[in-house]
Amino acid sequence: MPVVRVPDESGNTLTLLEVDGTYRAGNSSVPDHENEIRSIPTWQARDDDVLICAYPKSGTHWLWEVTSMLTRNKAERIPGVKESAMLELIQQSRFDNLPSPRVVNTHVQYGQVPKDMLDRRCKILYMIRNPKDVSVSFYNHHVNLLDYEFTGSWEHYLPRFLRGDVDCGSWFDFTLSWENFILQIPDYPILVIYYEDMKSNPVLEIERIATFLEVPYDDVFIQSIAQLCDFNTMKSDKEPLEDADDWRGGKPDMYRRGEVGDWKNWFIVGQNDLFDTVYFERMQNSKTNLRFSL
Repeated sequence: MPVVRVPDESGNTLTLLEVDGTYRAGNSSVPDHENEIRSIPTWQARDDDVLICAYPKSGTHWLWEVTSMLTRNKAERIPGVKESAMLELIQQSRFDNLPSPRVVNTHVQYGQVPKDMLDRRCKILYMIRNPKDVSVSFYNHHVNLLDYEFTGSWEHYLPRFLRGDVDCGSWFDFTLSWENFILQIPDYPILVIYYEDMKSNPVLEIERIATFLEVPYDDVFIQSIAQLCDFNTMKSDKEPLEDADDWRGGKPDMYRRGEVGDWKNWFIVGQNDLFDTVYFERMQNSKTNLRFSL
């Protein structure tokens, strides 16, 4: 397994898996993990597969829970974590044996998803979150998950994030990749969901998802899912499913705050100016319309 330790300016390193020039989170429980990741584009799809795509720390688990409840037609907690159905963290054999309808998720760019999914026009839910909040959440994720072996400061982490020296690479590359896919194939069945919209009006967004997935629903069902998938409810319900031994201090922290605008508690003026400069340079031609606060 090609494990690399990627340093920042101060010498603090982040332990990652490198596959063909792209950084990934490693999973020691997957034999020959590097080649499993390489093989993902060849995996065979089913017509009723649903694929959730999002950059890390953009609400993937949240959306996975909502979508799984809708496709199962049950407002019940899913007994597992999203990593159990995440393309780049499982073996092909597990993917092949997941029961239909499969709701799988990924952090890869569109060119790295199973080609058969795109050929079959499987439905895709694309979740996007403003990158300032993503950077703060990713920093805390890297500090607290022991596998990353990371103890760096926020001061030196932000330039790392802007360069894309993290698992899944650059937020900008990822976002522009999916935007390009949408523009190239405008009739593809893909629904764009903004994290900030899910926070401000979860009932409306869950209804949009249900309509897109063509699943039956009524107001009671949607309200039940919204309540079960409320951030505070998920934080209290789900963390026991995380292995405490994986986390610094034995305290699972997959769900930290989930707020829109938490970046304001972290960014100083110079960091915000730096971020805005890079953002406007990279996204000047983008049609992505993000909100950095509510």
